[in-house]
Amino acid sequence: MKKHTLFILILLVMVSSCVSTPESQDTQVQGTAAMGSTVQPPQEVAHVESSPPPTASQDSSASPQSTEIDTLIARAKESIEANRLSEGLQFYISALGRASKAGMKAQVDELIGILNAAGTRLTIEPHESWIADDGSQRAGEVRSAARGEGLMPTVYLYESYGFGKSVVQDAMIRFEFVSNDGKLNATVRTDARGMANTTITAVASPGKDATIRAYPIFSSEGYTYALKTVFRDFSYLAPPNIALVMALERTPAGFNENPRVLDAVASSLKPLGVQTISYNGVMAPERFMTAFSGDSKELASFAGSVSPGYFALLFVEVGTPVQMQLQGKLYNIFTATSKATLRIVRADGTIVFAEARDGIRGQGGSEQAAVDDSLVKIRSEMTALLEDRSVDIQKAFSE
Repeated sequence: MKKHTLFILILLVMVSSCVSTPESQDTQVQGTAAMGSTVQPPQEVAHVESSPPPTASQDSSASPQSTEIDTLIARAKESIEANRLSEGLQFYISALGRASKAGMKAQVDELIGILNAAGTRLTIEPHESWIADDGSQRAGEVRSAARGEGLMPTVYLYESYGFGKSVVQDAMIRFEFVSNDGKLNATVRTDARGMANTTITAVASPGKDATIRAYPIFSSEGYTYALKTVFRDFSYLAPPNIALVMALERTPAGFNENPRVLDAVASSLKPLGVQTISYNGVMAPERFMTAFSGDSKELASFAGSVSPGYFALLFVEVGTPVQMQLQGKLYNIFTATSKATLRIVRADGTIVFAEARDGIRGQGGSEQAAVDDSLVKIRSEMTALLEDRSVDIQKAFSE
């Protein structure tokens, strides 16, 4: 009996030494959880370790947000099938905004594809003022646009069907520079005719081509989507870098029909990247002076069939020669003082560069020799002027 009782006691001690206490179990769970960002109950840790992470589709299908998105997509499809494209796009954009906010990347990519596909039913067409006689789209002038004049980007927004098209009113059109830069009214709503136009108020570099793009944007519930696959570009061209060079020389004997300084100015402008054309017609002084003052119509009359972007105008005045006299004695030395003024103007008459050289003195053994020497010195002065001010002149041609 005593041996039997002793055997039972020994057996109980061995069993109790193999069972973990609750305290040791809690310590193990907390230690495992401490490796992450939060401490979780044992059952949640066991669930995460034993189950794979939920996929995006599993997460979205179980969320109320996904149900709302599905409802919006269904309503969008109904609107588009009923030929209410703008309304349908707005429903899609609402769905896209919610999917993006929820981090549902697959759903976002799918909705973007749907929006772009639906956008192919939209077309942007230029206003009639942009259509040339041959039916092509004309280009505007960048300098006129920089002054807020001339052609301004104007579009019609249409929704196309298999059998026709209809205007899309009260839609937003975004206008933006895609080449060059400047200022304009960026966002405009289409009117009852589906038309929207912007006004350019400044161009950063009027001497360079510019392109402005128009495309529709749609908004819903605070979300905005730009349909950049549907667009219309408007080109604005800079004036050609061609300069018509004209010169008028006035001497005591009258006006020279063949100004000697003309070729010197034309040759000095070529290294500055300007294509020059020397005017070789009969120069009417009064017409030249009108053009010299910046009259665009008179400038155009000199251009003829040429379309220069600029005019280089040089006006030379040679004073009456004076015979040298020293202590009451006259010498066979004559001097003539002259002045030369160079102006570079755009075809519209805007002056972009002006410089004058005064007090240029020629000398010779006769009055005519003094005048001739003065004209030679003017040529040298103008060549030096164009070389010294080359940076400023190049800038004038590019602005």
